[in-house]
Amino acid sequence: MAVAAPHHVIVGNSIAGIEAAITLRNRDRSARITVISAEHPHPFARVSLMYVFCGQLSLKDTQFYPEDLYDRMRFERVTDRVVAVDAAQRTLRLMSGATLAFDTLLLAVGSTARKLPWSNAYADPALPRLVHHFVTLNDLHALDAAAKPGMSVAVIGGGLIGVEAAEVLQQRGLKTHFLIREPWYFPVALDAQESGMVAEHMRGHGVDCRTECSVQGLERAGSKVRLLGPELEVDLVVGAIGVEPATAFLAGSGIALNPETGGVETKDNLESTSCRGIFAAGDCAQVTWLDGSRRPEQLWYTSRDQGRIAAAAMLGDDVCYRRGTWYNSAKFFDVEYTTAGFLPPERTPAGSGWQTWFQRAPDRAVSQRIVVRNGAVKGFNGLGGRWNHNVWMQWIQQRRSLEWVLAHMNEARFDEEFTSPFTVLPSAALTEGA
Repeated sequence: MAVAAPHHVIVGNSIAGIEAAITLRNRDRSARITVISAEHPHPFARVSLMYVFCGQLSLKDTQFYPEDLYDRMRFERVTDRVVAVDAAQRTLRLMSGATLAFDTLLLAVGSTARKLPWSNAYADPALPRLVHHFVTLNDLHALDAAAKPGMSVAVIGGGLIGVEAAEVLQQRGLKTHFLIREPWYFPVALDAQESGMVAEHMRGHGVDCRTECSVQGLERAGSKVRLLGPELEVDLVVGAIGVEPATAFLAGSGIALNPETGGVETKDNLESTSCRGIFAAGDCAQVTWLDGSRRPEQLWYTSRDQGRIAAAAMLGDDVCYRRGTWYNSAKFFDVEYTTAGFLPPERTPAGSGWQTWFQRAPDRAVSQRIVVRNGAVKGFNGLGGRWNHNVWMQWIQQRRSLEWVLAHMNEARFDEEFTSPFTVLPSAALTEGA
């Protein structure tokens, strides 16, 4: 008697979900593969939504696979939202009322914006919406409809989403106030010197960038919002205080969630710690970081890698997910940012073997920071230029010295033909600690 082909169901069609689906199909031509998404029928690059808002790209431009992918790979598309999972019965309940059975399940449901901590920020849905976010496609549509030139807006939160929101709103012609609780912008990634340079650059573009600005609450004042603390009245507010796994619908499912982050607790192979045959990948997965801590990784390339690993585990492979050397890239307005390796987020103690080399161009927003421990380079931050993180990561793995790296920095340039070659400036300094 023929054995029925397995039914793999994937909830979420962004990078983690679609890479898992492709991996499954490439390994098993007969399997039934269903991909569920209510947000958009085609995978798109969420990191490019700011360019859609600005009108520089259409949403179709951000799709990272051709639209015939589902047909070519024989994926079954379900445009619906999962509202409940019955792990014991191995079924999903959809918003439409339909149910769907599965043999293996991958949760690749991504993130949603973390809500502002004041309940009145979202009160009375009958009134025009004045508080927005900038994470999902629905967030984009709502903010796009509300943000009119000449308005004023407060962006609360000093991370990458916050600076993207501030940039696109300022570009549209809104008076933009960027309110950051910490002593400097993006302290998890930038040091005080780098952040001060970026803040100075944003102010030069007309953004009211305020650090150590702790908003205590807000209240509606007619068609405006009054912020308490900075005593500021604006037409719109954008909450950008981070994201959290979109896992609320899993309550009562039997799938273990981390009580602090909401991430799906996973084993090393990304299988749920509580339910066999159920996996998680991407922003919603609670995974082990290189330092041993466990929390979600909300990055494009780690989601891609996790999707592929989860798919291999769904097929029975003995696999283990561990992220390699950290890297990322972004933009702060038109200031390019590249990072690679480990840069301690907190000041290291004296005598710990850490050193920091830093230089900044005197007349523009360009800097380089290199962190060294016991003679070997451990991490890089580059602002105001395009750097090849692959080269930097190779140097870290080779345990290159600072002197060697400085002599070879031009080999890591992406844009060397358009900019001056890298040189060590007279102001460059090597200091103890990192």
